[in-house]
Amino acid sequence: MRATLRVSVGSKSLHAEAVHRGAVLWTGEACYASSVELEEAIARLAAEPARPCGRLVVRLERPPVQIRTLHDLPPVKAKELTALVAHQAGRFFRRNGEPLVADAVWIRNGGTRVARGAAVPEPLVEAIASGARAAGLRLDQIAPVEEGLPLCLLPTSERVAREGRRRLHTRRLALLATATWMVVVAVFVARLIGERRAVERELARLDHSLATVLVARRELRAARAATAAVAQTERERGRSLAFLAAVTRALPDSAVATAVVWSADGHGILTGVSRRAAEVVARLERSGSVAAPRLDGPVVRETVAGREWERFTVVFGEGKQGKAEGS
Repeated sequence: MRATLRVSVGSKSLHAEAVHRGAVLWTGEACYASSVELEEAIARLAAEPARPCGRLVVRLERPPVQIRTLHDLPPVKAKELTALVAHQAGRFFRRNGEPLVADAVWIRNGGTRVARGAAVPEPLVEAIASGARAAGLRLDQIAPVEEGLPLCLLPTSERVAREGRRRLHTRRLALLATATWMVVVAVFVARLIGERRAVERELARLDHSLATVLVARRELRAARAATAAVAQTERERGRSLAFLAAVTRALPDSAVATAVVWSADGHGILTGVSRRAAEVVARLERSGSVAAPRLDGPVVRETVAGREWERFTVVFGEGKQGKAEGS
């Protein structure tokens, strides 16, 4: 396991510690007068610890880092705030003739939300990144000392490199996911084809038995339908006989029915002759054998064997239907 090299960078000097599992294994100091000397100092300090170092964490002191509380900024999101401060770094920090690397985060100052920003000359952080690369170290972080805020002051080249690695990693994951899905689909299709063939073989084996069962089912349904039709006919026949018997009992002795038309829902027409057609309607209504009987059309009087008869047509069941439909 390699140690982590922690470096605190001041305006003209830097202090380094080699840390492994929370224990300080080595400390060292160096001075620098330019960015080139800073790069060489970091590479030299990284080679001095007895346990090799694999990572570099840098904390910037004041100076060279500048830290400001920024007021009256638009209420943008965190990423937009970083871009806003970075593009207008000269407005918030001193340039001293050099480009700046800047970052900012939102904080609470009493009941007001303000931005806390930091900036450092870009040549200085570029020298730190170059020194890390020269020493074979992975640069994890460059941030202000004791600020306690997630401020990142990595140089533009390092951010671009990290973004490229992130995109490459994303592409690799996408390719891996695509390949995995292709394998899964291929396995699924192969299994589906195998299952389909197995089902087709089983269906072919059971084809004769299935046809026999289907024929038996059709015959059974036909038998059930025939049985139901016979039962329905018997019920209708019984109802018809009961209706005729009830009508016959209700007719007076002097009446003769010549034709009866009747449906299962209670509608019908009764024609015949009687000494008094009104008595037929009255007897039918009192007996309750039909619903709402009434004479349909005028009564025709005839003389038969010296007696007068009235030929009538009685309609029944219409008043019952109208009442049911209106209710």
